[in-house]
Order: sequence, then C-alpha cells, then structure tokens
Amino acid sequence: MWTRMLIRGEMVDILKQNRYFLLPFLVILIVSIALLVFRGNTVAFLFINKHHSLFADFWFLSFTKLGEGVITLLVIFILLWVSIREAFTLLVITLLVTIITALLKKIFFVEYDRPLIFLGEQMIRLVPGYYPPKLHTFPSGHTATAFSVYLYISFLVRHRGLKFGLFLVAFTVGYSRIYISAHFPADVIAGSLIAVVITILTYLFCRKLKASWIDRKIVFNPFKVLIRLTTQS
Repeated sequence: MWTRMLIRGEMVDILKQNRYFLLPFLVILIVSIALLVFRGNTVAFLFINKHHSLFADFWFLSFTKLGEGVITLLVIFILLWVSIREAFTLLVITLLVTIITALLKKIFFVEYDRPLIFLGEQMIRLVPGYYPPKLHTFPSGHTATAFSVYLYISFLVRHRGLKFGLFLVAFTVGYSRIYISAHFPADVIAGSLIAVVITILTYLFCRKLKASWIDRKIVFNPFKVLIRLTTQS
C-alpha cells in the first residue's frame, strides 16, 4: 500500500514538474486522435502533404534528422558528465523504445505499408532530395526517438520555457515525418505515445536503483586537456 502511494506521488510530481512538455503533448494527442476518428488517417495525411513550400521542404527535411539514433547516443554520452544514472536511464529507455517499435513494425504490423506504397507515388508529393522508405510504417521510430530523448532532457532541466521548447522540437520531428511522406499521422501518434509512456515508467524505475557507482560522473574535462596541450606547444 505504501509503495503504491509512493509511486503514485512520484508520478504526480513528474507530471507537475514537466507539465509544460506533457500538457501540450496531451492536448495535441487528443486533438490528433479526434481528427483521425472523424476524418481518417489517409485524409489527414493528404491534407498535410498538400500544404508545402520550398522553405518548409528544407526546414522539415533538416529537422527530421533530430529524431535519428545518433542524437540519442550523443545525449547519452554527454549525460555521463551529469551522472551515470542519467546516462544509464536514457540508455535503457532507448533500448526499450527501439525493441518495442521494431517488434511492432516487423512482426505485429508488418503488412502496413508507408504512404509511398499504400497511396502510390502519383497521389503524394515527395520532397525533392528525399525518397521515403516503402515498408514498416507503424509506428514511427524517429518520432519515438525524439519524444523519448527530448522528454527525458525535460526531466533534467528546470526552466519552463525550455521544457516547452523541447516539446516543440519533438513535435516538429513527428510532424516532419508526415510532411516528408515517411509516415501516416497514426504512426506518429503511436510512436510519441509509446515513447512518453516508456520514458516516464523507466525514469521512475531507475530512480530507485541503488549502487555505489550509479550517481558518479565523469570528471575528465577534454577541453582543459586540449587547452593545456595547445599552451605547451
């Protein structure tokens, strides 16, 4: 009973402290699901796909890269200077998100094709310089990666505006996946929801880990070494 109350209290604290990320996410999630229910997945995709510009092409094609795995690895590496616990937590989150999205894509929803195959190249607009994948559309891996990484960073910062900014980054990555015809809206919604749930639950679990090394951090400063070497030369 006391354990449940403690976990419930910690969950409430997380939701409150990160409401500037989670509240807009919840609003967008509800609105998006409502649109899919009343308008349909394909109609929603085509509506987004037909609204484009040269600047938007460049913007979203560039922004979608912020959902790639290399960004996650970079953040995990940087977090080693914060604490091993933070780096380890994000590593576990990343592994879980990757495994779950891969299972859904390639086993449970393997027959679901991406817009390029489902609708045909003549029905959709392709962004110049980008040719989207054809298979394994559900859920969006880039979106899941973006929401897990930027939500986790939101856990570690205090500034409200920065938390909301991190949500905007994750949201833009998700929207970019639709804009560049890589995914349907339902794929993006599912990817974001999977990431948010896994990130919160894993964060709660890893807070309870107890080990002598878990809260240590790397103290080596490569910039000081570089400055010293430069001065000596």
